Amino acid sequence: MGVLAEDYFEDSAEQRLYRKIYFETFRHLGFIEKCLRQLYKELPGPDLRAALALGASQILFMDDIPDYAAVNESVTLVQPNKKSFVNAVLRNLIRRKEEFQANYSVREDFPGWFVKRWEKRLGEDLEAFLYDLNTKPSFYGINRDTMVLEKLEERSDNYIMDKASFAIAKLAGDCTPMSVLDCCAAPGGKTFVLSETYPDARIFAVEKNPARFEKLKENMAGMGLGNVDCVNSDIMELKTEAEFDLVLLDAPCTAIGTIKRHPEVRWFRNLDSLRENGALQLEMLKKVSTFISKGGIIIYSVCSMEPEETTDVIEAFLKHDSSFQVIEPSCDAEFKNGKYFLSLPYKNDSDGFFGAVLTKNF
Repeated sequence: MGVLAEDYFEDSAEQRLYRKIYFETFRHLGFIEKCLRQLYKELPGPDLRAALALGASQILFMDDIPDYAAVNESVTLVQPNKKSFVNAVLRNLIRRKEEFQANYSVREDFPGWFVKRWEKRLGEDLEAFLYDLNTKPSFYGINRDTMVLEKLEERSDNYIMDKASFAIAKLAGDCTPMSVLDCCAAPGGKTFVLSETYPDARIFAVEKNPARFEKLKENMAGMGLGNVDCVNSDIMELKTEAEFDLVLLDAPCTAIGTIKRHPEVRWFRNLDSLRENGALQLEMLKKVSTFISKGGIIIYSVCSMEPEETTDVIEAFLKHDSSFQVIEPSCDAEFKNGKYFLSLPYKNDSDGFFGAVLTKNF
């Protein structure tokens, strides 16, 4: 998958407003489009649909923006010969607003394939799970003096990091690695935790993307981490005779587990993208396994909760290489799911993450 932007509006004076409209639009896009389809006879082109969706999200889900303002601003986004169409559709939406809101279903805010598979897993918990994915995420930060993760109510000097992401970097527990390979390391949050957790280790943080690599270097330098070496390389092309005691493979994935922070993700992923990512993740796991010393440990993680990217990958890898076995992750009981680490946003107040810890026996 491509790298998700952390903030599309960071250079805008209206950042807070734009972010709110963006989030509400993508959180409710399925329901919004269902409503809009009842207000025109022929499906308009993508530009008109985008303008209508932006206006509808404000009308249906944002009480602090007057309906007339939502209509006026949406009309300014389209070509002159389409302004009357957008105006008419949105004013009709306002007239039927209460009717539509009375028939709201959170299930329509997510793709059908996603709802179907999670209903099978969660049963009666499904709607709690979906409603939670549509809420603002909590923010946590690492207190650098104590290396304890703290929930934040306001801005602070703490290093911002998701609760599950922080736990992933510590899954190997009380081992004493002398050399650590952190694959796909940018922007460096897990690298930071590895560095502080294993201060006697030499950590090699590898990042393929040049822009993200520069950000990784900047972050590591800003933190003054003297035991981290940053390497600009594709892990799949990395050649080294070194054997590492600990490898963290936080693999590229669909990022389905980050829906609370990136509500657009749900509309950009499908079952094919899950399978495609799973195939790539398996090849990456095979590659990094060649860098591990006997008795060494691999932490495999993804910000996804889907089997194609999680348990299926681990099971396929163990069939490929019988010298590895899964061991219990070092984490709080709330994250333990059998022999794996699993965080579910509605239960753990975190992003959705999966982790597996493997050790090389021979």
